[in-house]
Amino acid sequence: MSVPEVHTIKEVSLILDEEQHVLRYWEREFDFLHPKKNHAGNRVYDLLDLAILKELKRLIRTERKTIQEARIAFLALYPSGKVDMDAQKNKSHQSNEDVKAIKDELNDILKKLRS
Repeated sequence: MSVPEVHTIKEVSLILDEEQHVLRYWEREFDFLHPKKNHAGNRVYDLLDLAILKELKRLIRTERKTIQEARIAFLALYPSGKVDMDAQKNKSHQSNEDVKAIKDELNDILKKLRS
């Protein structure tokens, strides 16, 4: 049996580049975000929690949504309150392909400019 990957709030703070108090605030504001606590009472975030936080960060920081707007948008995308991990992997894979295509196109333009 494999041990699930878990992170402390400090690790998640570093991964997401968000302050720990922001993560705790989001936990209070978004009732679908509820990391477990270990025997010492410290938060432990699993991969699903991390995926939820990444999506919330995208909605709040990138799309500049308010907490209320982010809650509505998140639940519109994920009515169960859980991120579809397979969809996230496919989305990430598609993003990598998009970046590669853009890079190739820019390299072609650069070659044309040099000649």
